[in-house]
Amino acid sequence: MAILPPDPIYILRGDMGPVHSLLFKISPYYEHIYAGGENGIIYIWDLKSHRETGKLENHDDDKDKQQCLSMLSFDDEKLIIQKKNGSIDIWISHGSTWIFNKTIETDYYGFCRCEKLSNDLMLIPLAKSNVGIFSLKTFEIIRKLESSKIPKELGEVMAIKNCGIDNKNIVLVGYESGTIASWDIDNGSVNNLLENESCPMTINFDNYWMRGIIGSPTDKIDVFHLTKNYELVYKTPITMKNSGTSVLATRVDSKVFAAGCWDGRIRIYSWKSLRPLVVLDQHRSTIFDITYSVDKIQAYNNKNLMAATGKDGTISLWDIYNQ
Repeated sequence: MAILPPDPIYILRGDMGPVHSLLFKISPYYEHIYAGGENGIIYIWDLKSHRETGKLENHDDDKDKQQCLSMLSFDDEKLIIQKKNGSIDIWISHGSTWIFNKTIETDYYGFCRCEKLSNDLMLIPLAKSNVGIFSLKTFEIIRKLESSKIPKELGEVMAIKNCGIDNKNIVLVGYESGTIASWDIDNGSVNNLLENESCPMTINFDNYWMRGIIGSPTDKIDVFHLTKNYELVYKTPITMKNSGTSVLATRVDSKVFAAGCWDGRIRIYSWKSLRPLVVLDQHRSTIFDITYSVDKIQAYNNKNLMAATGKDGTISLWDIYNQ
């Protein structure tokens, strides 16, 4: 008899519409998850009471109607909200509330998410296949990863991933052409290129296994290895039943990773064996985001809580493969 997939430990349901991004905010005083809606509103949920406790809206202009692509938190002092139209809203912590500070306009319009580089720097997609290093001290782009250093047509920036390697700033950038570049941030050079068969929609990387994964519109998750010289080497494909991967998330303990797919399934894989472990079918439409908690959540006595969301506007919470 086939083993049935586990149930989520809770489903957060509200009048949010499609949700495109999630962010855990955990402290000794609160346990929250933020949900970035297609309408540009950030919904704040309390994980203890399972209730929506607040919203963040930028009322200064009509840009808040743009979907929220990603959210980043910097030392609990700044909250960065990236919108699809290229604008980046910056919120400043003021006690127990957030105060809207300013909007930064960029020349990028697409689906690539910003990525944290350090406590005061982040990587942002730009037009003409470029990536900017943005300072949260000066609120300016201080450097660029120039596409002119790659002698081919790249198309739009589709995915950015900071590898998080100690003492070395290696960043992976996926382009519309299928090219994946390994960039050395310290000297602004390209280590090497990996050519993928399809346009990358999402990239993730685990620095324990020194492996990366690429999601695309195809029915495959492509796995690659990062060498000691920080060069990308193709390893193997993982074939799925249906096509289309929106998001890839890796757990902090390097045991499993999750693929959020266009068919509404969440597929969990072992990093060690790269074999599928379970397919979760709670959601009824495309998965837009998956995230794992890093801090222990007392409400569930769990450090590796997984949250997923998507087009159906619900947030599923999972305690899975934590033994």
